[in-house]
Amino acid sequence: MTGDRRADLHQGAEAESAPEHATATGGAEAGERSVADVGRAALWVALLPTLWILFGSRLTTYGTDSAHAYWNVWRVGPYTLPPGSPDAFNYTPAFAQVIYPLTLLPWPVFLTVWSVLLGAALVWLLWPLSTRWRWLVLAYVVPPALLIGNIEAFLAVAAVVGLRHPFAWAFPLLTKVTPGLGPVWFAVRREWRQAAVAVLGTAAVAAVSVAISPQLWQQWWDFIIAAPTPPTQVGYPPLVARLVVAIAVLVWGALRGKRGAIAAAMVLAMPLWSSGILVLLAALPRLRAADAEARRDLR
Repeated sequence: MTGDRRADLHQGAEAESAPEHATATGGAEAGERSVADVGRAALWVALLPTLWILFGSRLTTYGTDSAHAYWNVWRVGPYTLPPGSPDAFNYTPAFAQVIYPLTLLPWPVFLTVWSVLLGAALVWLLWPLSTRWRWLVLAYVVPPALLIGNIEAFLAVAAVVGLRHPFAWAFPLLTKVTPGLGPVWFAVRREWRQAAVAVLGTAAVAAVSVAISPQLWQQWWDFIIAAPTPPTQVGYPPLVARLVVAIAVLVWGALRGKRGAIAAAMVLAMPLWSSGILVLLAALPRLRAADAEARRDLR
């Protein structure tokens, strides 16, 4: 009888606590749904003016718009416009050659395709975030990235993909150059095969590009050497100093197996600093997920 009595009391306590637990759980879930709903609404509200500017205003007017510089590179000729001027193209000839088929499209079509690719890259990068925060972060990141039209989202994708497929590091190395820190990551971790694939793969692409148009590479080198420091960068630390800090951050992350350090190091190593460079941090959710997967494998 005593045992039955205790069982009855235990069941009664569980029955009393169950509604409280359900209420707490339901409240937390409702809170998450509420934040997610606000995030989705913010994303749509932010996208509407972004799309209007993209496909209304920017179809006929543009300033130092990155997307238009990519589209226009073969119309004006690579490295013919002064550094820092509207439509100036700063990247290696290899990138100009790769995107050549896209530049044959009319500007409105190019802008549409480019914006869709940028948006898809950011959604893929940020999707591992919890539902509670995913839409808010997308609302904060996607509209400015589409308006700028720069390649930071693609650099972030390369950082994530490059951990499994080191050849992907050819993209940052042949565009922004200094954020292409993947080979350093692999070298610190003594992953020599991956480091060799990243370096030799990049060299192979560059060699093909040089073989196609060696004079363009000479023009690019002269263009980079002659480029003055933009007025917008005067207040920032010089690139050399930032590279030292970036490599230190990368080495620390490589030794501790913290892949998120790659994104932070790439931000520091960007040749020019602007608000757009923070898009590189969109790689963090995927990089942290890779860290979690690596820990599970060790167990």
